[in-house]
Amino acid sequence: MNMRIAVAAIAALAALLVLRPIAADEEIRSAGQIKFVSGGVGEESLERIRTLDGDFNLKLLFATRDGEYLADIGVTVSDSRGGRMLDTVSEGPWFLAKLVPGKISITAACKAESRTVATAIPAIGQREVVFRLECGD
Repeated sequence: MNMRIAVAAIAALAALLVLRPIAADEEIRSAGQIKFVSGGVGEESLERIRTLDGDFNLKLLFATRDGEYLADIGVTVSDSRGGRMLDTVSEGPWFLAKLVPGKISITAACKAESRTVATAIPAIGQREVVFRLECGD
């Protein structure tokens, strides 16, 4: 009897540790076949993004030219023909996505500026793109 109680208590504790609430900016989302996640504001969120990093083949970082991290950046990913594949908002400076390998363009936008970068998603590994934007008030 005591063994059952101990096992139940351990199982309940393990469930609490594994099922900790995930902040909205750390939630893996989907748009069609594309999975993506954004975040990195605060230590816990940054650690969560780091643990997910290996599951995604595109990593974006948003910062000012002075190196300050940015959040609430509009992200649009288009295929080589200009067809929109993803249109969302990065809720933190880090944005991860799992895309089909091939040529794409990525547009990052804030109030004051937008920039578009053409790149290719590799079949193996990860493409990293850093956007330096000035997003004044």
